[in-house]
Amino acid sequence: MPVRGKDTTIWRKRLLILLLIGLSLQFVMINFNHPFDLQTWEGLYVDLGNNRSPYDTLEDLTYDARASYGTGWASHYMYFTYPPMMIFIHYPLAQLYWQFYSLPATYDFAPAGVDPCPQVPLMLNFMWKLPIFLAGIGIAVLLFKMTNGSEKSMKMFLFNPFIIFISAWWMFDNIAVFFLLLATYLFERKRYDLSAIALSFGFLTKYFPIFALPIFCFELIRRRSWKFLRYALIFGAVSAVAILPFLNGVILSFEFQASRPPAGITPFTSAVAIAELGLVDPSTAAHLAYIAIPALGVFALITGMSLIYAYLSKRDISLRTKILLTFIVYLIVMKNVHEPFVVVLIPFLILALHEDYSAKKLWLYRLVWILPLMYAAINVPLSRFFYGFTLDEGILNSFILPIMIRGAILALIMVAFHLTLWASLIKFKKGHK
Repeated sequence: MPVRGKDTTIWRKRLLILLLIGLSLQFVMINFNHPFDLQTWEGLYVDLGNNRSPYDTLEDLTYDARASYGTGWASHYMYFTYPPMMIFIHYPLAQLYWQFYSLPATYDFAPAGVDPCPQVPLMLNFMWKLPIFLAGIGIAVLLFKMTNGSEKSMKMFLFNPFIIFISAWWMFDNIAVFFLLLATYLFERKRYDLSAIALSFGFLTKYFPIFALPIFCFELIRRRSWKFLRYALIFGAVSAVAILPFLNGVILSFEFQASRPPAGITPFTSAVAIAELGLVDPSTAAHLAYIAIPALGVFALITGMSLIYAYLSKRDISLRTKILLTFIVYLIVMKNVHEPFVVVLIPFLILALHEDYSAKKLWLYRLVWILPLMYAAINVPLSRFFYGFTLDEGILNSFILPIMIRGAILALIMVAFHLTLWASLIKFKKGHK
């Protein structure tokens, strides 16, 4: 029975309080940061304050890296290697920020292989993370609407420790996932043009939402609608308008992503482990990491995604379940699966649990975020997020384990995580229409 009058007001206040609590939990943690990524965010704000494209800085740093290749630098510098949406979001915030602080006269970037030690003003952390936190609130609200007012679904996202950790301490995946979820919400309400624009915004934030484009188009084709052409054209047009002014920089960032050695919670990192353990000579290790494994990764990505698209194009299940299965396969076949990448699964797993709950599915949902959280705590490790508070190497290195122990634990977590992904792929493929 719908609530009315005074009950409606109480209900809305309760939801607002929940959202504010979720937002507050993240704001109290804004001084925790991943050191490499914080260097990028600080450099981005300096670039934007100087009205300079961060892609130009990326190009300069990459030329320096190539000139010094063989002395610890790689063929690309790990700076701003993302699509341009974060430039559009943060340009006005950076201009506001530099009204209160003086622009530095020079840039300060650490050489590759050396931990940067950035300690930035609290306001920069606030400015950088505000859009991430607001996107998280947007995801929670969308989950509430997409589950017919399920407060539990909203709380499962808002108070998820992994989500709080990634968004408050680390990365901006929340923003890309918000646009992807918004595209799904609008598509289900037959607002196809707006859905295509939202999906494009997701792709312009981080590249992975583009893997949902075939799912949306196949859904329209399955409904015998030619609107799939319009959908794809709108997506392409919006993306092109944003990317073309930065085309060379975006191409360079694509090159960086394609050439990266395998990393994260993926079996592809076995090549890196073999090299770290000294089981092969350095030249063989470099060949594995930079040539053989990336080539195998491209093959795995193309094959895996083609198979899941072919399978889902014939399945009569809900759109949200199809997107969930798509990104489960994406994480299985990618050669780089950094811990924040898993954020994309969380809202769609919550939606799937709302559609068809079972205790086994709930445990799979829990394992999907618990295992990457454990992996990050050991891999980064956790103590490295304390740069905002101290430069004491004793504290910052306190969570670093001996290499053999660390490697064994990470390998076990990686295997458990991929078994969980495969189990989820099998269990959730029976989603309701």
